[in-house]
Amino acid sequence: MSGRGGFELHMSFSNADTMREREVLRVEARHDEEKEEEEEEEEEEEYLDASQVYLRSKFYESWLWTDVNLPSQADRDGLASKNVDNPLPDSITEWGVLAISASPHTGFCVAEPYNFRAWKHFFVDLKLPYSVARNEQVEIKAVVHNYNNEELHVRVVLMKTEGMCSIAFKESHTQEVTLPAGSSVAVPYTIVPLVVGKLPLEVMVVARGTTAGDRIQKQLRVVLEGVQKAEVWSAVLNPSAEGGTQTVRVGKIELESVVPNSRPETFINVRGNVLADSIDNSISEDSLASLIQMPGGCVEQNLASITLPLIATLYLDRTNSWESVGVQRKAEALRYIRRGYENQLAYRRSDGSYPPYRREGASTWITAYVVKVFSMAYSITRIDEQQVCEPLLYLVNNKHQLLRGSFKEDNPVYSTTMTGGLRGDDPETTLTAFVLIALAEAKQARIRCTGPSVEVAVGKTAEYLKSALLTTGRRPYTVAIASYALALLGNASPYNPTPSLLRAAAPGGSHWLDSQNTLFTLEATGYALLALVKLGRMEEAAAPFKWLNGQRRRGGGFGSTQSTMVVLQALSEYLINKPPDDASLDVDVRITGRKEIRYHFNPVNAYAARSSRLPADLDLEVEARGNGQGILEVVTHYNQLPEVDEKISCKDFEFSVAIEESSEKPPADVEKSYQLTIKVRALGPRDVRMVILDINLPTGFTPENSDLEMLSNSVDRYINNFQIVDNLSDRGSLIIHLFKVSHKEPEILIFRLQQSFKVGLLQPSSVTVYEYYNPDHRCSRTYTPREDKEALTQICRDNVCRCTQGDCCISKTDSENFLNKDREVFACNTLHHVFKVKVLNVSQSYYDKYEMEITRVIKLGVEAGVEVGQKRFFMSHGGCRDGINLKQGSEYLIIGPKEDLWNIDSDTNRSIYMLGKDTWVERWPTSAECSSMQAKCKSLDDTADELSVNACRV
Repeated sequence: MSGRGGFELHMSFSNADTMREREVLRVEARHDEEKEEEEEEEEEEEYLDASQVYLRSKFYESWLWTDVNLPSQADRDGLASKNVDNPLPDSITEWGVLAISASPHTGFCVAEPYNFRAWKHFFVDLKLPYSVARNEQVEIKAVVHNYNNEELHVRVVLMKTEGMCSIAFKESHTQEVTLPAGSSVAVPYTIVPLVVGKLPLEVMVVARGTTAGDRIQKQLRVVLEGVQKAEVWSAVLNPSAEGGTQTVRVGKIELESVVPNSRPETFINVRGNVLADSIDNSISEDSLASLIQMPGGCVEQNLASITLPLIATLYLDRTNSWESVGVQRKAEALRYIRRGYENQLAYRRSDGSYPPYRREGASTWITAYVVKVFSMAYSITRIDEQQVCEPLLYLVNNKHQLLRGSFKEDNPVYSTTMTGGLRGDDPETTLTAFVLIALAEAKQARIRCTGPSVEVAVGKTAEYLKSALLTTGRRPYTVAIASYALALLGNASPYNPTPSLLRAAAPGGSHWLDSQNTLFTLEATGYALLALVKLGRMEEAAAPFKWLNGQRRRGGGFGSTQSTMVVLQALSEYLINKPPDDASLDVDVRITGRKEIRYHFNPVNAYAARSSRLPADLDLEVEARGNGQGILEVVTHYNQLPEVDEKISCKDFEFSVAIEESSEKPPADVEKSYQLTIKVRALGPRDVRMVILDINLPTGFTPENSDLEMLSNSVDRYINNFQIVDNLSDRGSLIIHLFKVSHKEPEILIFRLQQSFKVGLLQPSSVTVYEYYNPDHRCSRTYTPREDKEALTQICRDNVCRCTQGDCCISKTDSENFLNKDREVFACNTLHHVFKVKVLNVSQSYYDKYEMEITRVIKLGVEAGVEVGQKRFFMSHGGCRDGINLKQGSEYLIIGPKEDLWNIDSDTNRSIYMLGKDTWVERWPTSAECSSMQAKCKSLDDTADELSVNACRV
């Protein structure tokens, strides 16, 4: 007892002593904590807080476009001056100021540029890629610069951004770095955008013990994954032709392989004039881009920049419609025409002719086109008559073959983007007709440069075209353009082309079919309509007028430069000669389950666009009443999985794309260097001229300019031209113009892509090859670096990865046990499907695809007729692969909401279901496993029986 008591006493003493020690330690710890808190507070006081640091967010390439009126009185130095105060934007850069003065007495004066620098000794820059696809993991960099003469201890703060996973996904994240004097340091952050749009990224840096600080905010452009697509449906509204009321029904547009968790957008656009959208887009800063969503060359773009606003201006002048469009827009249109005219003069050769490109020989076609365009502009703006006469006389004196009556081309324009249908059969006849059109339009414009040689040339050319039309079996395009050329001569024509023209038309007289491509058909029909209007055959002109209106593309264009310009001229000439009796038009749009949309158009608002957003999956009915005419357009925008283009067989090109890591050491500011190899060969019987490569660039990748310059400037000159554009896709595209593609040997292009940003879950990018003037002749292939294609490399870590799993389907683990009620309640929330399935095949890509066999239909969802033994596809994002963890050969219980039924697989016509955050996936043990997992197996069987027999009675 005593020993035990002593032990207890010892223990008691020991405990008491320990308690005293703990009290001492607690007091010391409290003092230490207070000391640390005081030190932290003192340290916090050494740093500026966010409210004390100016936020830089305005980054302009140019600014301060302003007019200043100088005082009329000069100062004692004889100078008139005025101070202009403007705050600088937020860029840290060198600015250049250029001042231009204009005076009625002294003319124009351009001052020497004045350069100055906007600068900070301590600042941060945020390096972002041009765009990022949703769910891609990107490493961005905040680069902190210290140009002071002393070392700085810097706090770097990444602010929280909604809709984005990062190390700051819950609250702002702070870390500290030390910057030696005169140095910079890059602080990397991995970010994962979860939503589409512009997301603000903000970083703040503050230096300890100083007032130095900087905050920067830049917008990260987040786009949908996949390939942008647009389905366009249009119709001419002309109710008076159908008894006063016209009903148009637009069915649900079937879309293939829409990117999961994206919503297609459908818009209905209505105008009260059939040319309204074309005219509106013709009078714009970049009319070519508005009307024609294709790349172009410099000469072609300049000619179009004159022609498109010119056609619109002539139409609005002759129909007295400027008030409907806006009187102020006439000055705008004339400015574009004048600028295009002056730019074109820069290409003029000393003999008055024009080449297709600088430093090339004269082209008959280009020179004739200049005569045509300048003649059209002569009546509405200041055009030097001599600038029309010199190229006209050059054609007559140098290119006309007097004995034959035709015009020759010594320097052919191989780009069908410019010449259009001239590149088909009958090139000599079509060229001759085109030149005669230019000569005739110059005469109509009262250009005073005619003479005996011109009159003789016109007469001989007319006889040549007459003989051509009398020859049976001519190409419809040739007949149409030759008929218009002869129609322009009026009574001076040796032949009435009407019979030949009507014989060449397709049945019904609606269009003039060209077997070579659809855009030549548009051009031919445009020339035919011009001829019929000029010949006064308005009754026969009605059918091609209606047909052409039905062929328009979005925005009022007609595919390519030449087809758009010819068709717009034809449509405007028809409407000038046969305007509607009354421009009033009432349009009602009816959609099941929604309020009716009503539009009213009259002469005052006929050119105004009326647009409404509609559900993408509903039928609609449009009723038009009145005597006016208008255009109805339904456009559905959506993003399609890139693998769809990969499946489509290439009929016109043999085409392959490969990418591999380059063996060359990348530059210091580049993560990796890759080599892109493109091989393309024409599959037809002859070489193809003017081919475009549209190369989508992966996130964080840029092409190596020096490689492209070498391909462009080498002796072989593999490529004609290249440019990076952002109006053809939302991710940016490298456009390469190929002069020709051989049908014998493949053209091989090899150049580097530099990866400036680390990217995980990199989505595939596409390369499309197509004929410029026949864009239906196209082929697309995708490419992805091998490591991303095989394993979908992830670069996120810890909390950032966990954050990205928020939208993923996470399979239940085998160790989790659930009550029957849990599954039943989940299955009965809404219209859920409940299946027992077996995984047959797994295809891993940017979106993983699982082929499954239905082994038990426990409860039907929105899809009726699902039976045991049928197969279905299930899909999930590749970034969710680890969480979902489905194994081939295993069986699973799948409970999913109606939203999971996503699409129909075009190859097998089977339904595709998504596996998302609201999907229940639980592995169903095998018969052998059930002996050791009896409770789980019984629970699953009981749930299945209850839902099968009693459905949703919980």
